[in-house]
Amino acid sequence: NEAKQTYNILTQNKIKAKILTYQGEKFSSNIQKKARDLRYDLFEKYCTKNKIKFLILAHHQDDLIENFYIRLIRGSGIKGLTSLQNIFEYNKDFYLLRPLLNFNKQELLNVTKKSYLSWIEDPSNKNDKFLRVRIRKMQSKLQKEGFDPKRIIKTIENLNTAKDSLEFYIFKSEKKYLKFFKEGYATLKSSIFNNEAQEVIFRVIIKAIHYVSGEYYPPRSDSLKSLMKNLPVKTFKSSTLGGCLIEKNKNIISFYREDRNIAVETLNKTKQKTSWDDRFLVNKNFNNQQQFVVKKLGNHGIEYLRKNKFNDYGNKIPVQAKKTLPSFWNNQGQLLFVPFVNFKNKKYNIKNDSFSVSFLRFI
Repeated sequence: NEAKQTYNILTQNKIKAKILTYQGEKFSSNIQKKARDLRYDLFEKYCTKNKIKFLILAHHQDDLIENFYIRLIRGSGIKGLTSLQNIFEYNKDFYLLRPLLNFNKQELLNVTKKSYLSWIEDPSNKNDKFLRVRIRKMQSKLQKEGFDPKRIIKTIENLNTAKDSLEFYIFKSEKKYLKFFKEGYATLKSSIFNNEAQEVIFRVIIKAIHYVSGEYYPPRSDSLKSLMKNLPVKTFKSSTLGGCLIEKNKNIISFYREDRNIAVETLNKTKQKTSWDDRFLVNKNFNNQQQFVVKKLGNHGIEYLRKNKFNDYGNKIPVQAKKTLPSFWNNQGQLLFVPFVNFKNKKYNIKNDSFSVSFLRFI
């Protein structure tokens, strides 16, 4: 396939190459989106593990225009319509770079023909089952109606300018109304609904859900707008959205990681660090042959603390946040360490620096 062909060409030219593969369930619907999410997840995990801070992607100007049309069809806002950026901070240690966005596909093909004589085509580019391919084929008709690529690019540039202005007000509102806690949850002052524009509130809520859930992509716009309508209502108590449990108590709205589909990972001699549940960076800071399991504390862990007379640990942490904290267990099912609640199992000589855990929002 095209990945192996590319790999062979690179290795023949003494360029180090790696094919990242996914082994899991096969998808029957929304294939391209799910494949894209998996690709970026594989990229991020591989680059983080290998201390690669910058990943260069080959998106070009035609991709930028196609993405604009797709987002337009879906009713996206400013951020969605300008989602492909030259430099994108995926997280503090991983950046996506797109240096080819100013060049269209034909320009790149001309260079390729002159310098390399041939290129490898992704077979999915010709599959009409995918919306992106159908839009690509429609563009010649759209150009006849005045949808010239240069005009589309100018529109995207104008939207980027508007987005920069919006980001300024979003940043100010985040500092005023939104608070993140090292234990992996967030609170939002409900007074934001009386003082800020709807788009600003919309984006602040997206930021809260993004960091608390660990999800890279936000929930659908319609779902978010429905939540925004309900949050100011006096009778609103709780809801779930985008991997978050959202609760309201008087004038404070709290965002917790929803207690489901939370990662279970292992640390051992060869794997001493991981981005657990895409929320916390966890480290094992000592060499040991033993394998450790990192999973949510859960009701089982809270009950373990209670039975062993440690139920007063972490009293200031809301129970919904405490349940979804990372916790470290051995293969015999013994709880060894729980960050933020200051629990260390003395039977196993666990020290303050044996494990370290940081909420990714603060890194």
